[in-house]
Amino acid sequence: MRSLFLKIFLNFLLIILLVSTAVVILTYFRDQEFPPLAHQDFARQAIAEYGRDAIHAFEYEGNRQVDKFAGRLLEKSGIHLLLFDGHGRPLTNRRVPRRMQHMAHRAMQSGEVVFPMMGARNGLASAVRGASGKTYFVAISLPQRPPSRNLVKGVTHGFLGWQLLLLLAITAVVCYVLARSLTAPIGRLRQATRKFAGGDLSIRIGDRVKGRNELAGLSHDFDEMAGKIETLVETQKNLLRDISHELRSPLARLGIALELARQQEKRDGHNKALSRIELEAERMNTMIGQLLNLTRLESGVSDVIFEEIDLQVLLANLVVDANYEAERRQCQVVYQAPEAAVYFGSHDLLAQALENVIRNAVKYTADGSIVTVDLSVTPENVTIQVADQGSGVPDQALAKLFEPFYRVADARDRQSGGTGIGLAIAERAVKLHEGTITAVNRSTGGLLVEIILPGKN
Repeated sequence: MRSLFLKIFLNFLLIILLVSTAVVILTYFRDQEFPPLAHQDFARQAIAEYGRDAIHAFEYEGNRQVDKFAGRLLEKSGIHLLLFDGHGRPLTNRRVPRRMQHMAHRAMQSGEVVFPMMGARNGLASAVRGASGKTYFVAISLPQRPPSRNLVKGVTHGFLGWQLLLLLAITAVVCYVLARSLTAPIGRLRQATRKFAGGDLSIRIGDRVKGRNELAGLSHDFDEMAGKIETLVETQKNLLRDISHELRSPLARLGIALELARQQEKRDGHNKALSRIELEAERMNTMIGQLLNLTRLESGVSDVIFEEIDLQVLLANLVVDANYEAERRQCQVVYQAPEAAVYFGSHDLLAQALENVIRNAVKYTADGSIVTVDLSVTPENVTIQVADQGSGVPDQALAKLFEPFYRVADARDRQSGGTGIGLAIAERAVKLHEGTITAVNRSTGGLLVEIILPGKN
């Protein structure tokens, strides 16, 4: 069965039908227990009435008339009757069932009405006094199964008739509503999934599924997943657009350099053009490597190895390399840190992120100025601050510094040789460590980049 709604509805309806059938069957078998406790007086009167009729037939016409009376009673109501004299001898020309003989002897010994014992077949026996004053014993046995016509008649009358049908109809409506309420959100979710798979990434269904049940939670989870995928796809589109834009510039310059190399007749002209080609090729190689790293970080890099590292030593080595680069502009990188700062993280990712931030500060600080790198450790977190003495960035650009290929228009343009990917890589690496990275303009001038990593040591 492919329809979940139909499956749930039919299962509910089947349960109700089974319960109703069980009620009918149990009621039927309850009514077959003769006599019920509440009807024992009626049972005594009934056996006395049957007994007087049988005794009257015997005293006036003998055993044959008793058998005729018993035959008519058996045919009419399914009740088997036997009459016994005061000594327990059967007054019949037919075969006497042993159990009925036993019931008559029990009634003769006890002097009371004999009801069926637990687990026994339906039947009872009692002493009955005839019109002549003699005492007889009457045993009757009820039918084990009512005639089929009587069973059908019982089902179609009274509570087992139209009332039961009405109850089943109301139950079917309730089952329909309940099944629809369970499957309707699933249907909406299925439609939304098809639209999402068809390219409509803006589809959301959280506001169409009410309540706080599991289906509503599943709908909100779908919305959250769809939002993240839409953001990821949009980011990938922007990234591809930026990549295509960024690669056009070095490719165009490579084409110009090659054309100049063909036109130059002097050796020094050839060398200049070839040097330009080498520079642009190196920039493209660097950009491609950074793009691969950025893509790897955005995909979650499941193969990252986390281990205990000393951030103090890591930063010290990066500062040494940065000072070597800063000497060309008479700049200096000053480092302040505790003696040791053990942290549990990825050495490669943190080294790449911190190197990008420090090199970025060295690149844009003023000539002959100082770049400060400060490391502080508390039980709650590890804080790394990198500050330069450059011109800073416009306030509206601070939130975009960590987007791929974003550059500030003035000092941080393409003439610096940067690709605009370094800070984006740093931001992704810090996020993988559940940390934060922010940039603010210093009141004394320059840019301050602050990295906060949660304490994991």
